[in-house]
Parts: sequence; C-alpha cells; structure tokens
Amino acid sequence: MSADEPLVRVRGLEKYFWENDSLLDRLFGDGTTAIKAVDGVNFDIRRGETLGLVGESGCGKSTTGETVLRLQEPTGGSVEFEGENVYDLDGADLQAFRRDAQVVFQDPFSSLDPRMTVGEIVRQPLDIHDIGTAADRTDRVAELLEHVGLSADQLDRYPHEFSGGQRQRIGIARALALEPEFILLDEPTSALDVSVQAQVLNLLDDLQAEFDLTYLLISHDLSVINHVCDRVAVMYLGELVEIGPAEDIFDDPKHPYTEALLSSVPRATTDEQDRDRETISGDVPSPRNPPSGCSFRTRCPVVIRPSDVDVSRETYREIVEYRTLLENGRLDPEKRWEQLGDPDRTDTEAFVDGLFEELFSHELDGRDETVVRESFEALADVDVETAEAVLRDRYESVCEVVDPKLTDDPHPSACLRDDQPKPVRDAVDEWGRDGRVDPVAERSENGIVDAE
Repeated sequence: MSADEPLVRVRGLEKYFWENDSLLDRLFGDGTTAIKAVDGVNFDIRRGETLGLVGESGCGKSTTGETVLRLQEPTGGSVEFEGENVYDLDGADLQAFRRDAQVVFQDPFSSLDPRMTVGEIVRQPLDIHDIGTAADRTDRVAELLEHVGLSADQLDRYPHEFSGGQRQRIGIARALALEPEFILLDEPTSALDVSVQAQVLNLLDDLQAEFDLTYLLISHDLSVINHVCDRVAVMYLGELVEIGPAEDIFDDPKHPYTEALLSSVPRATTDEQDRDRETISGDVPSPRNPPSGCSFRTRCPVVIRPSDVDVSRETYREIVEYRTLLENGRLDPEKRWEQLGDPDRTDTEAFVDGLFEELFSHELDGRDETVVRESFEALADVDVETAEAVLRDRYESVCEVVDPKLTDDPHPSACLRDDQPKPVRDAVDEWGRDGRVDPVAERSENGIVDAE
C-alpha cells in the first residue's frame, strides 16, 4: 500500500434501520420504512491524523463509526482499511482487522465489566487473540496501565473503585492492548468532568505521537474538536455537509449548518458579545421522512429564494416554516376550528387572521400576502393539499428539488451556494427550464457557483 494512500477510505456508506419489518408486517403486507441513519457518506482518514466527526445528537455520528469498524453491518457502500474492503473480510483476515482497529466508548461507567478486575479487562483482548505467554500478558497489562497514567499496583482493583477519568484511562489501555493502527474515539470525554477532559485529551494526543495512531474522533463538543483534530467532517441527518482542515472549518465555514454550530459555541471572553449569530430555526427533521433536496433546507437561515420572490430572508424563513408545518401534518385545521369555538366553520376571516398573527412576525404585502391568504383560506376549508400546492407554486426553492453534493476539493460544502459537481449544476438548470427560476440570475443573486 502506497504511503500516500489513506489508511481508511469510506465510500457511499449507508446504514438503514427498518420499521414494520417483522414477520407479521410482511404477512399482512405492511410496507417497510427505512430510517436512514447514515446515507451515502464519503471520507478518507490519513495515517497519523485525527479526523473529527461533528454534528447534533442523532445525526448519525456514532452509527457511522460503528459501521466503519463493522460493529454494525452496512446497508451499502464500502470501507477500505489498508486497501482492503472491511466488509469482504472473514476468518483470519477479519480477526487481523479487529486487532488493527479498536474503539474507546463514550461511557466509561458502562463500557467496563463491573465483575472483572482492571487487569482482566485490559488483558482480555490479549487472551482472545492469544498474544504471548501468560507472563507476557501480565507484563503487557502493567505496562499499558503505566502508559495511561495509572499504576500497575491497581491490577486487582475493580472499576467501581476508580473515578470517571480513571475508568476512561482503563478503556484507553484496553484499546491499546493489541497495538492497533486505528482507534475510533466515540465521545471519549463527554461523560467526564470538565477538569478531567483536558487531561484525557492530552493523554490521547501523547499516545498518538508515541504509537503513530490514527483517530476518528466523534464529538458534539466543537471545543474538543478544535483542540485535537487535523481535519473535521460535519454531519447532518445522516449526510456529510462539509469537510476540510480544522483551521479552515473554524476560520472560514462554508455550510450554513456549520456556521450555526460554530456560532452557538460559548465564548470565554466578552470580545465577541456583539457578534452576529446564525441561529438554527425549527426542529430536526425525522430520518423516517427526511426533506427532499438539501436535508438542511427546512432549518437553513439562508435557504435560496426563487428569483421572482422579493421578500426579506426573515419573511421567507417564516413562509418556509409554515410550509414545513403543513407538510409534516402539524397544522390540523379541524382542531383550530375547535380552538376558535366555531365548529361550523363560519368565520373564515378570524381563522385566517389568527394564522397570520401566530405564524408571521414580518409583514407581507402585494402578491405574497394574497398567496399566503389563499393558502390560509384553503386550510380553513380543510383542504390541506391545496394549501400546500398554492405555496409550492409560488415559493418552491431550488434547495427543495436539487440535492447538493460534496466535491473532491480539499474543503467542499454540500450547499448550492458553493462549488457543485456538474450533475448537480445540470439538475439546477433543468429545474430552471421549468420556468420556476432563471438559473443564471439565481447563481448571480444567490451565490450558486459552478465547480470546474
């Protein structure tokens, strides 16, 4: 294997979980529902580097890591380790991969067997893989404990006799037992006191330098990522939306989701107290029914407006949020009539005015007020389909129709405002030919860029 080749190469990785997939569901003909925890993920990890994988809880980070290590079987895609597809390995080859790729789990309290001594826990991988003699294994365990900042005299103690930080050191010693090349660090400090987190991170950094280790670090804590990672991959709803050198991600984020994540990080000083913050509105969509097009578009503060819609970004966001409520079935017109105390649906004006007051803090005028009022009136008639269609005809964004992708650039972003592969650009043009948008004007006004 060439020294320039990445140690780990992930391509098109998918991991779906299925609902309504029991024997009874199949007998009675109920359709299965795919929950796309990981959906077409691509990244490389180079030898000796630390790649950080970040995102909100539930975005698929841990599932990605577990599938990379084959702790879970993939739905699709490939993971190459030293040039070999991990999912094709079996027997002795799979056992060799297990030695070379280890994991440090998030919770040091539940990841250690309370019935085993520390010596037995760290020694177990050596026993399973039949490494050395009994005396060699005992010496190896003592050496590992010393390496992670514990004492060999603690071999016969049990996990409950240690603090959280010490338990995580035991987990790290166990991961090092087989002299791996690659370690998955799944939120290794999130369960620890702040005062202990830096000590564990510094330990991991020292061990990486000493043993030439390669890390995949999963975390939702951006300060941790910034402290230890060489490159960062940002994940949202099972997909990567941005990847690049850590310095570039933190100094010049491209994707609106990355900008919002960084904006939410607390500052230790008051120097930036007046800084502009990109907030994320709305709720995280369900992976059972993810949005079409760009997965972030239902919460994006800068979702691309149609070129003939002349409203402020804030107003367009409110229109998008109203449409999202309709699409997700969260505006039940019959319940609203009950709340108005008008089960016979006689006062349509009160129904419409109530929605305007509840959903819009910015004024609408002209054609836009007319369109939104028409949608409200259709909703008052309990015609949700028409209420959606009226809005879609006027306000459908290219972000709803075209799914942005990452390019092969060193710092790509899966946003239509940034460089996009030719198939994505062609899809934007095709959508524009339907008369919904002028692709040239859209690129000029909204910043959509063609990748070379």
